[in-house]
Amino acid sequence: MTKGYVITNWTEDQGLGVQLSYPEDLIVDLDDMMRIFYAHITGAGEAGNVLVRLEKARSNVSSYFTGMESENQFMINFIMELGEDPEIFGETILSEINQNILFYLKSMNQNLTTRMDITEELIDYIKNSLTYLERLKNLTKEQVMAQIYSSEKGRMILEILQEKPHTKKELHNLLEEKTGKFIPNIDILLSHFVKTDLVRQDWIEGDSDISLFLLSDFIIIRSPVSKLLVEAKNGLPNPYVAKKYLELATGYFSYYKPTKADNLKIASHMINPDIFDYIILFRERSYPINKVPRGPGQTFDQIRSFLATLEADHIIKIIKDESNIEWVFLLTDITAHKFYPEYLIENVRKAVSEDILKKESAIKQLELLEQIYKK
Repeated sequence: MTKGYVITNWTEDQGLGVQLSYPEDLIVDLDDMMRIFYAHITGAGEAGNVLVRLEKARSNVSSYFTGMESENQFMINFIMELGEDPEIFGETILSEINQNILFYLKSMNQNLTTRMDITEELIDYIKNSLTYLERLKNLTKEQVMAQIYSSEKGRMILEILQEKPHTKKELHNLLEEKTGKFIPNIDILLSHFVKTDLVRQDWIEGDSDISLFLLSDFIIIRSPVSKLLVEAKNGLPNPYVAKKYLELATGYFSYYKPTKADNLKIASHMINPDIFDYIILFRERSYPINKVPRGPGQTFDQIRSFLATLEADHIIKIIKDESNIEWVFLLTDITAHKFYPEYLIENVRKAVSEDILKKESAIKQLELLEQIYKK
């Protein structure tokens, strides 16, 4: 499991010092902290992320540095087990957590009289974030596909394998070339594709490296909520809100067109376990807002706050009935939909004719596609 966070601050007069660790007993010695710091400042010392392996602490560290030109040179270090990689959690999620931690750190410097209170809030935030990150290891296949789509590297792997099969080494090199970044562990990225049955790894006789074959493709998309529409046509939960819901849902899907920006937005909701649990709940029925089930320790204000976010993103709609009771409806379901990659057959034929794909790899790809098609 993840170990925690160590936050450090660099100053010219005092050098590198630890500002906060959570849990409190999480200790990474100064030599290791300096290794991470030097990894950041090699070159221009700009803001950004590095991944460092610490042998002494037996940890992998995903570290974000605010840059030498920033007002405060903070280094936010996410400490993981040696076998873990930040790609397990997704770059978007870790970036959001880093930015929220920075908000607390800046607030602490700007409000010295409330520094202790803000520190306690930051500790609570980090504690909850670690719990959240642990939950990301147990996403459903549908959520893992959303995680692939949310990642720039994930989308690139999909695009590369949509063209033709590649060996693992070829894919690794292409990915580093396209992103301009060092990728330490391609297997972590590929594990998402294998887990969701999108990709098969197999050996081709005579090759020294394993080959990767795309079996299925997918899209992230909004769709009408069939069960709620059927109930609304039958006047449920009551005729007034049922009519309103039908009008809103029909109107929305009359103009809906998937876009990359919208797909990224809904994918971010899908990979949030707390939000997606509610989306699954709202697929089954509508709720009066004061009867929406709450998680342990959740307040009504917290429920209303996250519902407001979902409503702003056109995922739910809150409709008032004639008695002024607010009902929560799932306006658009958000799903990852797999489909058969028929286009790949022509791509493989073309790659062979242009002599950029061996016949053995092409035959294997077509055999796998035939098996999937028959299923």
